[in-house]
Amino acid sequence: MIKQHVAYYLGSKIIAAVLNLGTMAMFVRLGGAETYGAYVVALAWAYIIYSFTLQWLRFTFFACYREETGPQLIATYLCILAGGFALVVAGAGILVALDAVSSSTALGVVALMMGLSVYDALHEMGRTRLQARAVAAGAIARAALMLLLGVSALEIFGTPTALGLAVALAHVLATIPLFFNLRGLLGGKWSNDVASSMIAYGRGLIPAYTLDGIGLQVDRLLLARFATLEAVGSYGAVADLIRQLMVVISEAISGAYLTIARAELVAGREDEAAKILGQAFLAFTALAAFGAATVLRFDRLVLDAMFGATIGEAVEPVLALIVACSVLLVFRAYYFAQVSYMLQDSRLMVWSNAVHFVLMLALGLVLAPTMGMSGVALALMIGHFGGCLVYIFAWRNSFVMRLPYAKAAGIVALAFTAWALTGMYEQGFESRWSAAAFNSIVLAAAGLTAARLYNLLSFNDLIVEIWRIMRGKCERTSS
Repeated sequence: MIKQHVAYYLGSKIIAAVLNLGTMAMFVRLGGAETYGAYVVALAWAYIIYSFTLQWLRFTFFACYREETGPQLIATYLCILAGGFALVVAGAGILVALDAVSSSTALGVVALMMGLSVYDALHEMGRTRLQARAVAAGAIARAALMLLLGVSALEIFGTPTALGLAVALAHVLATIPLFFNLRGLLGGKWSNDVASSMIAYGRGLIPAYTLDGIGLQVDRLLLARFATLEAVGSYGAVADLIRQLMVVISEAISGAYLTIARAELVAGREDEAAKILGQAFLAFTALAAFGAATVLRFDRLVLDAMFGATIGEAVEPVLALIVACSVLLVFRAYYFAQVSYMLQDSRLMVWSNAVHFVLMLALGLVLAPTMGMSGVALALMIGHFGGCLVYIFAWRNSFVMRLPYAKAAGIVALAFTAWALTGMYEQGFESRWSAAAFNSIVLAAAGLTAARLYNLLSFNDLIVEIWRIMRGKCERTSS
């Protein structure tokens, strides 16, 4: 099962990542840093509103889902979601009537929030039910639609609001394959008992995600307050690029391993769950180590090609901090937080997110006015680190921390060696493209070595399967 899930999740995430990278580049180049900055601010507010209203539902579903109550749980989830939309729309209408926000701003923010909510709901239903094929189709559809609709909106209207509406619509339309996958479970009805159990579990997640949502977006809002929309656009484009690279594969790892680890734990097989968590931890370590090495080695080459030299020059001094933020985010949000759902310990997530939020906000308010991008990036990095420490301390004696640390250290050593080796020799090439080719070969060789030594993402199993298929085809051809 793990091999199949890795193939679907990782394959779809890689395709989606490629499309999303092109999407961000097109948005920045067509709209400019200021327009993209205004869109980033609207998206930040959409995430914040989503985090303190409806995001808890997604992970409550993951924690509470059981096959025997599936139809009732899905129906109850969708009813609560619809009620939440009504309240958000009403609240936005009041703010517009009071002239607190413009109608265009409210429209863009609410549409984005609703699009995110609908997609996450259907995605989580498919992921929890181990419907990897439908989840993969939805991820690819979302990426393709964001590119198509977003570029069309910028070409026709050229405004941040139009871009926000296009992205929101892309999220909704991408749920079609996920919706059809649920057809057999849509006959359920609202259940007071199911709603009570969801709310009982979700009460701890509501403050957790409120704090997390604000903590993850406040860097952009602080930049908008103390700098300019151009600065927000430059910082947001590069931060989103690196986060996209990290998060896409993190979601694939989470979908491939942690849902299965949860199923093992629910069945009472703690040792098996711990073994799968160890495999996930190694995959996350490889992503963090090789992802950071690759970004730092190809930084200006990629940034200049995607966004232009102006944005590359503006962000280069803070790039290492942005990479560190994304690495810590991977472990805080995609390993530790996901494990907390398995253990059904939402209180710990509240503490972790509270530490992250307080550190980020306090340091951001102090550092942003004088240090700009560097200040918000440093504050965000320290916030993520503090949030990780909460989990590590709380679980120091738990089975979830019985992890293959020696193997993880070996992966980090391979990545560091490749990064250092490429730095030593790249100056000897006359062309930057020749140096890039050499760097690619060295980093790829180191990554494949790590995958082979530690069977990352079932690499060895997949190679055996590919070899078996190819050998079978050759035998049929020769016969």
